[in-house]
Amino acid sequence: MRRRKARRRRLIIGAAAAVVLIAVGSTLIYWNLPQTKLGRALEAAGAYMTEMDYVNAQEAYEEAISIDGTSVQAYRGLADDYIARGMEQEAESVLLEGYEATGDGVLLQNYAVTVLNDVVQQINDGNISYATAQRCLDVLEQVPAETQAVDLLTACAERLLQTDDQSFVLLDGLDGSSGFPEYQDFVNRLLAAAQKDPALYLPAVEAYCTFPVQEVYMSLSHAADFRRILEQAEALGASEAEELLACLDKQSGISDYFAPMFENFEIGNFEAAKSFIVSEEYKVIRDSFIEGVMDRWYGYSYVPVTKEAIVFLQTENGRMFSYVEDSALVKPTGTIRVLGQTMKDMGVQRTGIEYVPAYDPAFYYPHTEYEIIYWNTMVTGDATVHSTVVSRMNYRFAEKIFLADRTESNMIYDWGGPNEKRKKE
Repeated sequence: MRRRKARRRRLIIGAAAAVVLIAVGSTLIYWNLPQTKLGRALEAAGAYMTEMDYVNAQEAYEEAISIDGTSVQAYRGLADDYIARGMEQEAESVLLEGYEATGDGVLLQNYAVTVLNDVVQQINDGNISYATAQRCLDVLEQVPAETQAVDLLTACAERLLQTDDQSFVLLDGLDGSSGFPEYQDFVNRLLAAAQKDPALYLPAVEAYCTFPVQEVYMSLSHAADFRRILEQAEALGASEAEELLACLDKQSGISDYFAPMFENFEIGNFEAAKSFIVSEEYKVIRDSFIEGVMDRWYGYSYVPVTKEAIVFLQTENGRMFSYVEDSALVKPTGTIRVLGQTMKDMGVQRTGIEYVPAYDPAFYYPHTEYEIIYWNTMVTGDATVHSTVVSRMNYRFAEKIFLADRTESNMIYDWGGPNEKRKKE
């Protein structure tokens, strides 16, 4: 009897112990469930945020993400922690990472708002760069229809491209540096994004590709790349791209036409100018400037042709261009100047050309220029429209040497032409 009672007590004690073990085990299992651990981490992070203990809050949110990489609350909380500490870029990265991990649209929207708020701040501070505009594209590549991002992108252009003197410079620096590659990379990215919705992006495309400014300076080493940009912009609806392309077409033709003369002048073969300046094509160029009907190429009096750079001009006749001759902007490697003004002798228009060899602006003096004129020479006396003087066409050659205190001229009035030796008739 006693044995049965003792055995029963042992069974009861064992059963009770088993119940306790089961309860403890269940508690341990529950305590270590991922969802429970996540909850604890989020609760701790929230408490730290309330106390403004942002460092410990960050650790708690990061622990929550390590437990569950799809916790929207953890990503949002960590982003809030970063923003509270002024770490906007870290917040943007977390929000974008969270969106990519969860697909949550709120995280994506928060990412866009955070980035664009920073863009607005940079605009207000006047601290605009391509990097600012790139941030708008960062948003648009994630949210293509984000109209605010497009509006801010255009606003960046208005501040980035417009300067006090209404000019924009894409020139290679005198030190060999160049800002064009950065511009090209940005615009190529913009044009790729604009393919998705040309109408939405058109104001930005026009701003960055056709420029709402009076002058745009560009090194000719980038002409081919800029042409490709303009062709894409035109295909997307940028109307002024057509005018800029027409300027490049004209420039290319003119540069090719003058290339042989540059070669001759550079080796000192000035005799080549004699046939060049009396050719029909050259006289058409001369007369187009004199009569004010030159298409796209802007200039008057002595019109420069250079090999380094051009400037696009906004005129009452649309977009035009001229060659850049300013040694403060480009390193001079030689200039040809077309005589494009009315200059008649006995009713006959002169035709002429000037050549300025390459020079170092830091050591300007002595500076030499050359001029060849085909003009109506006088045989004798003072010629008037009523005189009986016989006039003949001939060449004049001048070498002008500019010194610091004076200018010297070596003038040959009759230079190897058919009327070099003249006789009165």
